[in-house]
Amino acid sequence: MHKRSLLFRVIALATISLLFTGCAKPSKIYPSDKKEGVFFALPQGWQKISQKALSAQEATSQVSGAAERAASVIWQEAYSTSSLYDAKTVLSLKTPEAPIVYVRVRSLLGDEINSVSYNSLRDLIVPVTAWANGTNQAPHFEISNDEERVEKGARGVHSVFQFSQGDGVLQTFDQTALLSNDHSKIYILLIRCSTTCYDKQRTALEKIAASFTVRGK
Repeated sequence: MHKRSLLFRVIALATISLLFTGCAKPSKIYPSDKKEGVFFALPQGWQKISQKALSAQEATSQVSGAAERAASVIWQEAYSTSSLYDAKTVLSLKTPEAPIVYVRVRSLLGDEINSVSYNSLRDLIVPVTAWANGTNQAPHFEISNDEERVEKGARGVHSVFQFSQGDGVLQTFDQTALLSNDHSKIYILLIRCSTTCYDKQRTALEKIAASFTVRGK
């Protein structure tokens, strides 16, 4: 074969190779609210539960103040490795056997703006402060990590704790709850599953928690 023809053939094969490499599927997805400057990273393959589905499920709540808080939600989504999980699963405290990641950004209500503390951020989902102080008992409650988390657009607390409910199954919460610098919004990233599940996937789940970024507007 002529040297020039051979050279052209090598270049053509290299170009095709680059094209296929460029089209490779990214290893991660990046759920985000660009307007609020909020994002995190997940491995490919996690199943999305949309804001529409979560809002519809939240609208069925009879808890006092739930409707007002739901109306102030700016962005929320959830993801799981299980395709069987839906919005009801996400918003229930029942212990999931597969990981669930839930992100939520909402504006604070008028009576909340001047009352948010690190303790109230910890208590957004369950009464962590009361459990830790022993004023409200939760079977087998244990907090394994509790630290301040500072982002460009917000600051708050990152807590990892385990507890069980009536089913007696230990559940781990990996929770990041932040208050915007202007005290107008709260941001939460909650990762949870049974403690057995969490321990098996700890490295991957900790990476998701660490990727949570709040830059603000």
